[in-house]
Amino acid sequence: MALVVLSLWVLTSLTWADVIPVPANRHSVYWNSSNIHLRREGYTMQVNVNDYLDIYCPHYNDSQRMVGTGEQYVLYMVSYRGYRNCDPQLGFKRWECNRPHAPHAPIKFSEKFQRYSAFSLGYEFHVGQEYYYISSDVDNEPEPTEPDYTLRPGLKIDDIDEFNPFVPKLEKSVSGSSPSRDRLLLTVTMLLLAALFIS
Repeated sequence: MALVVLSLWVLTSLTWADVIPVPANRHSVYWNSSNIHLRREGYTMQVNVNDYLDIYCPHYNDSQRMVGTGEQYVLYMVSYRGYRNCDPQLGFKRWECNRPHAPHAPIKFSEKFQRYSAFSLGYEFHVGQEYYYISSDVDNEPEPTEPDYTLRPGLKIDDIDEFNPFVPKLEKSVSGSSPSRDRLLLTVTMLLLAALFIS
């Protein structure tokens, strides 16, 4: 079972330029054995709050279909111990790269670096912690083996605790389109009294 590993390192370093809201950046990793960056130790990417990491699964065109089935992986987010021991049981499954011959393009998974997630499956990242991804073959042999190649890019995330984007202040409607609670109560009461007098 070939294992691939990605470590994410969260660093606290906030500057005044980071307080100004900027559009999110997208960072890409092509998760396959031919990516030479994945074999290098110390490969890092600088990411900011609300940036994305796009992980592209292995992809083969129709002419390569006869060569073999292609690389297929299950990606896990694991603890440091799971990373060092190449043990997916010390984490949880994030994605499956199991369609190397997808019809139009490689399968892409995106991770957003945020402190809070509105989605039940969204992950929340915390400052000062390290995050690790490993992958195993789809066959998933019961015993973990040493990785054929290792991916260790560090992803540095600016201080999320101090991140405070500008939120516009909501003002009261002056157009009269939304009645106040008192006016609504008065209208309902008048309608009820009118209904009683009519009946």
